[in-house]
Amino acid sequence: MNNKTLSEEIYDELYRDITKQELKCGQKLTLQMLKDRFHISHTPIREALMRLAEHGLVVYYSNVGVKVVDFTEDEIRELYQFAAELDAMAIQFCGSSPMQEPLLMELEEIIEASENALNAGNMETWKEYSESFHTAFYRHAHNSYLEEAAAKLRAKLELFSCMYYKDQNIQRIHNGHAAIFEQVKAGKFRDAAAAMRKHLHYDMALALRAYAEQDTEKR
Repeated sequence: MNNKTLSEEIYDELYRDITKQELKCGQKLTLQMLKDRFHISHTPIREALMRLAEHGLVVYYSNVGVKVVDFTEDEIRELYQFAAELDAMAIQFCGSSPMQEPLLMELEEIIEASENALNAGNMETWKEYSESFHTAFYRHAHNSYLEEAAAKLRAKLELFSCMYYKDQNIQRIHNGHAAIFEQVKAGKFRDAAAAMRKHLHYDMALALRAYAEQDTEKR
């Protein structure tokens, strides 16, 4: 097995541990600790950490090493405000496309599949469809710069969504997606964009509360 394959496996495992908060925000990671965990050399571990840093999940500090990213309230607000504007822009780009049927078909499939997962109590599957609802707009917007900007936020957004995707929040989030889809289906892309902003601002409130609760638990 080559180093690239090892690096990818380590990245995937650490990505899961960070987004699931088994490795907590602000937690220090050392090469020795990770070497003891994975029983391999430093090289693939460094490669995995570099990828995690590119996606904003770990931060390098001089004289400290690597830490799992942590956030201030302002940083969380800025993250969700920016994500809301990007999502809204992607919806508006979709509205300018002469070919909207593929988007409508994909969104309808996502809403139906996520509702089935919700009814079955399969929250992991529901979460996957919830994320794909947002990314669908970027695929159909056909703007690589917009898609690249959104991709840089995705790992951090997933970290927060894992914190607040709780039973009491999921139905409301799902209903928000369904309402946005209905506006898109009716050709009301401007209204859909406004609804997406509101939807992400609601997610921001959930993220702020969940992060504050977790920060209190760490103390």
